Amino acid sequence: MPTGYARIAYESIPGNETNTPTLSTKKLFPPVTSLGPKPGTAHLSRDDEVRNTDEPLAVIPEAYTPSWDMTSRCYPDTLAFVLGLALGAPTTTVGNGVITDLGGTAIPTGAYRHRWTAPFGPSGASPNSAQVDVAYSDQSVYYKLKGAGVSELGITAPEEGGAQVTASGPCLYLNRQSDPSLSPSYETLSIRPFTRGNLTIPSQLSGSATTEDFSVNITNPQEVVRSLGIASRWPDVLEKANEGPIVVSGEINKRQLDADDIDALKSATGFALRAQFASDTMITGSYPYTFNISCSNAQYTEGDPDSLVNTRRHGHSFMWKSTTTSTGSTTVEVVNATSSYA
Repeated sequence: MPTGYARIAYESIPGNETNTPTLSTKKLFPPVTSLGPKPGTAHLSRDDEVRNTDEPLAVIPEAYTPSWDMTSRCYPDTLAFVLGLALGAPTTTVGNGVITDLGGTAIPTGAYRHRWTAPFGPSGASPNSAQVDVAYSDQSVYYKLKGAGVSELGITAPEEGGAQVTASGPCLYLNRQSDPSLSPSYETLSIRPFTRGNLTIPSQLSGSATTEDFSVNITNPQEVVRSLGIASRWPDVLEKANEGPIVVSGEINKRQLDADDIDALKSATGFALRAQFASDTMITGSYPYTFNISCSNAQYTEGDPDSLVNTRRHGHSFMWKSTTTSTGSTTVEVVNATSSYA
């Protein structure tokens, strides 16, 4: 079998071609099913120059606008780490048999509650970023990514293949490096990823039709800037974009048409929404690895009924969005055996 790995570490500041951020103590070797470094190479074409020739001129390097994306099953440690890139550092609380998860269950000693509450962090102009080392070991090709942000994060639970987390975003620097000679250390195989069978939706619109599918999308607008602070073909500044705040949204599909759902979309009715994954694997005793997302004021923002055709059942697909009528509109939580994401 081919060998290779990726390692992700948080950066103290967004890394670029010339700086050297301090890396987090916690580092992740995600068991990815895909991780793509995208160099974003742009060459300077000079074919518009008057040179008395009817041939294309040699291009030259001009700029690089790199990006990256990854897909992994929703293992508890991997999911929490990537959420930390998208939402900022979590508030971590040690389980003691008294504190509870978002479902109200006491969290025992040996488990750790990592919680993100809107408005999400970090403060300041820059989002969280990471250094990613990518090794195509069999082909002796190694990449280093610096200033890697997560502008889009998705969580889905298909019928087969396990729940999936996808992440993508811009980078400030992506180039080949010598072999970093890292020793991959993965989340143990005895810890299972979340699957569709672990997913429930304890709170949703009252009177809603039967739910067929549910997904989460986190949008964290980011942009890269060539500030002219350094001489580089790569951008050097990663900033939060001007478009707006971090948005938590998703899709919820219904198996039948229902007046309550239709009226809620028409009237922009707010409702409490909570979805939970509870793993088959226990952290300690009978307490499982869990992932919760709770929205105090979810709203349907768009959605169309199935076309009228000659079938027994017609469903309805809705896009939902977590909005606020006060602070703390959205809470995201992972409970696992990792003590810190610092």
